Amino acid sequence: MIIAHRGVSFDLPENSLPAFNISWNHAADGIEGDFHLTKDGAIVCIHDEDTRRVCKQNLIVRDSTLKELKALDLDYKGTEYLQIKIPTLAEVLEILPDGKKIFIEVKCGSEIVKPLLGELSRSKLNSNDAVIISFDEEVIKEFKLIAPNYRSLLLYSYEAGCNINNLIDVMRNIKADGLSTDNELSKTLVEQTINAGFEYHSWTIDSIHVAQKLINWGSSSITTNKPGHLIQQLS
Repeated sequence: MIIAHRGVSFDLPENSLPAFNISWNHAADGIEGDFHLTKDGAIVCIHDEDTRRVCKQNLIVRDSTLKELKALDLDYKGTEYLQIKIPTLAEVLEILPDGKKIFIEVKCGSEIVKPLLGELSRSKLNSNDAVIISFDEEVIKEFKLIAPNYRSLLLYSYEAGCNINNLIDVMRNIKADGLSTDNELSKTLVEQTINAGFEYHSWTIDSIHVAQKLINWGSSSITTNKPGHLIQQLS
């Protein structure tokens, strides 16, 4: 699977509805977005803990209400005149076509788990099409405890010489379905993860040569900033 990282964000704001929508024109198999919980319990799609980088005004997401965040415009390459807003998870799920995937990266703590499950349950989405991903082991553990039918992946920033057995033990303990990393070097990490019975996924890969190598090793998905380019080259 080729997954559009924060949508296609070369000419549109990352993690926005237009950036996600144009992903389908690039033939992406799915999208990846980042999600935080607001002060009043809404789930919004934004990467950082605050709006400084993506808006002209700065608000702390967890200390702000949905109404306050919706009053801001996403600012990217002069698109502020389009008045593109920070979307909610519900809005993102609503535009997901049938059969397409969404990788939901939880950027806060486990307090989001129950509201997240509530949003997923209210949506039209098939549980097979949503994948929960997080660097936070507790998020994955709690989500799998209450919603084992959803796939969840532990995110890991690759370090040379990492203890693969420890990673596998952690995944077993938290009931993760697999591992998602930025590893471009270790075939052993990929093989041992798969041999232990887990899925293996890759991010954020823009090189066709690296993507092909990871696919050959057994990676189930490639998250990329260039979905159209990779799909064209791979085909």
